[in-house]
Amino acid sequence: MISHYRIDSRVVHGQTTTRVIKEHPVDGAIIVDDDIVNDSFIQKIYSSALGSIRMLCFTVEKAARKLPEAESSKKSYLVIFKTTESARRLAETGYRFAGTLNIGPQPNCEGARLVEKMLYLTDEQLSDLDYLKSVGTEMIVNPAFTTPNLSWSDAKDKMGAN
Repeated sequence: MISHYRIDSRVVHGQTTTRVIKEHPVDGAIIVDDDIVNDSFIQKIYSSALGSIRMLCFTVEKAARKLPEAESSKKSYLVIFKTTESARRLAETGYRFAGTLNIGPQPNCEGARLVEKMLYLTDEQLSDLDYLKSVGTEMIVNPAFTTPNLSWSDAKDKMGAN
């Protein structure tokens, strides 16, 4: 089963291992990112941070085939996307999230607007998330796990994007 979906630009880090995995115990973490698949060095870093938790890394195309298997598995998985784009591209393949997608940290960059502590979104990222919502993806915003969950609609209202 998939116990948690998360978009987080940091992918695997201390918060993943101390907060996310404690709240959503898992047997494995699945990273969905076309660039990370080809970066064995960063994969080693993420794997090391996860300790004894198995790490898998898929392209968006492969995730579209493999995530349904993870959903029906007796093992529990955390699915992590580095970008909103990867999550949108996965949904464009016809994949439908079997649970709530937690929108986590995205960095402040040119053209990005503050949504919530640690979460800045560009117009392109807003479009990605609007697409996900339009195909029925349930989404919450809680980048640091220290604030109440915001619905996607409430988060957009907060930033004046509705």
